[in-house]
This record gives sequence, structure tokens and C-alpha cells, in this order.
Amino acid sequence: MSVPNIIGFTVLFILQAVTTFIFLKVEIPKPSKKSLVMKVTCSTIFILNALLAMFTAGNFSNYAFFILVGLVFSWAGDFLLHYKTTENFFIAGVLTFLCGHICYIAAFLNVQKTYFPDAPFLDIFETLVLVAGICFSQFRLYTHKAQYGKAFLPCTVYMNVIMIMLVKALSLSLRFMLNNTVENAHATGIILILGAGLFTLSDFTLALLRFTHRYSQSYAIRKVNIWTYFYAQMLLGLSILNIVV
Repeated sequence: MSVPNIIGFTVLFILQAVTTFIFLKVEIPKPSKKSLVMKVTCSTIFILNALLAMFTAGNFSNYAFFILVGLVFSWAGDFLLHYKTTENFFIAGVLTFLCGHICYIAAFLNVQKTYFPDAPFLDIFETLVLVAGICFSQFRLYTHKAQYGKAFLPCTVYMNVIMIMLVKALSLSLRFMLNNTVENAHATGIILILGAGLFTLSDFTLALLRFTHRYSQSYAIRKVNIWTYFYAQMLLGLSILNIVV
């Protein structure tokens, strides 16, 4: 990677930190036009980061396409969740993010088909991890007395899909590192694990904020929710550098 490209990624990661910090400040005490502008700015930065990765690597593959489309859906979801805080807009945002995660899963499956054609959609290990993850997250939300209301069905579907995304990212990362199938396999695997893991953590904290009374006003959890989310997207976009299929 050339020095200008390294500088470009560094600037975008720093800019993401600055704009995320400002967003968290201006959304208090409640969402406003200023906080909406800042959130959309943060979302635009992770799309620019993915585009820079695409052009740096000359990677215009199916993987890069699906990741980029997933990020665009996320941009739209960010707008919907913040534009209005009503239940209907929240559900619309959840469905938009759901489309984004389907794109991420499609990207991972495309890679799996190329590098590991004999692997099933979910092997036994992945299935066990998936079931354990779903059960654990649901149990934790149950213990915090989560109240979903009309959002129960879309949130349940969404939770299952993001857990599939996490499991496929984890499985793919391990296969990369064990078989050394892509350039910088260990770094790429770690980037994928962190990206998917931080995204899952972000969504879990969002559920605590949205559906539980105990944590609905927690600024600490809000900070975790936002920081993990934006840098999850930055890392997923960065994975385009080395996964070219």
C-alpha cells in the first residue's frame, strides 16, 4: 500500500473519531437537526473508507460490491433511526439494517464459495455457535425485562440474521487464518472478527437502550453503542483491501 493511501485511511479513521465524539455531544438532550447531520456525516465517512479500500486494492469484486451496498443500507438505516424516534421509523430502520446484513452475509458466502466450495451454509460448529449466541442474547434481554412492543417480530428476525452474519464472519476469519488463503490472512481475519463482533455488540447495547427501562437513559451504554457501531463499519469496509473475489 502506498504512503498516500495509508495517510488517507489514517485521516478517515481519525475523522470518524472526531465526528463520532461531536455527534454524541450534540444529540444531548435529544436528537436534533444538528445531531442528524453529524450522524449522517459519520455514516458517509465509513462509505468513503470502503470506497478508498476498493480503489486502493483495485477491488471491484462481488465481495466489495456486497459490502459497499450493505454500508449504503446502513447509511439509510442511520438516517431513519435518527430522523424520527417513533416506533414506525425505528422498525423501518431495523428493516433497512436487515437488508444491510443480508448483503454482508452474501459477501461472506461468495468468499466461502470461492475459497471453501465444500463448506455448507452452516456446519455443525457454526450452528452450535449460532444457537448459543441467540439463546444467550435473548436470555440477557429477558433478564433486563426487554419490552419490544410492535417491534418484536422485525427485531427477532433481525437478531437471527445478525447472529448468522457474526457466525459466518467468525468462521470465514478462522478459515483464512488456518489456511492462509488471502493476502495478510491473519490481519484480514482479525479485521473481520472485530468488525462483525463490534457490530453485534453495538446492536445488543441498542436493544438495552431501546427496550429496557433500566438502561434507556444510560449515556455510558449509548457511547458504547455508537463507538462500536461506527468502527465496526469502518473495519468491514477495510476488509475490502485483501478479500478480492
